[in-house]
Amino acid sequence: MIVSLRGRLMEATDSTVILEVQGIGYEIQAAASVLSSLPPLGQEVQVYTYLHAREDALVLYGFSSWEERQLFEKLISVNGIGPKSGLAIISSIGPREFIRAVQRKDLQTLTSLPGVGKKTGERILLELKDAFKDVFLPAPEEEDSAAPVDLLGDAVEALIALGYSSSEAERMVKQAQQYLPENYDLQELLKAALAQNSQQRGESTWRRKG
Repeated sequence: MIVSLRGRLMEATDSTVILEVQGIGYEIQAAASVLSSLPPLGQEVQVYTYLHAREDALVLYGFSSWEERQLFEKLISVNGIGPKSGLAIISSIGPREFIRAVQRKDLQTLTSLPGVGKKTGERILLELKDAFKDVFLPAPEEEDSAAPVDLLGDAVEALIALGYSSSEAERMVKQAQQYLPENYDLQELLKAALAQNSQQRGESTWRRKG
């Protein structure tokens, strides 16, 4: 299973991106979150992916976060929801909002999504009710003052890609948060995490020499 690709952006349309990874071009059916945040052509980008096997083809679907990918996988497990419908839903609602709608049995929100009628919405509530029952979400008003889970997860993933272990990456991200102002972005978080880690390593080396 191909779960993530990092490579050079070769081409982008209103529904797909093509990434060149080690000389191989991959066409990805991309969610709106990916398409809306692409760098210029030729720049490097990472996309979380799900490989769907059809009788006549292998199709890659792409997402901007691991949470989106996980939600997509759960969506296509629901009877009557295929990959195209799942991608349209992901492109129309964030993972937190979707999970909250299921937890609250909010059929109105679900049926406002593309391709989701009353029967499909009811199937979602029935088949996914146990999938999210233990997921804790802060109240909407609390989310504005907290760092988005997607951002923290993306920072950890980026540090792991740089060669840090998962425990190191999580520690670095957690420590870096206290040195940042509100509403920081991924680049600022990574810069602070790397700077703090470098500083701590320097102090540790100085103590050993002393």
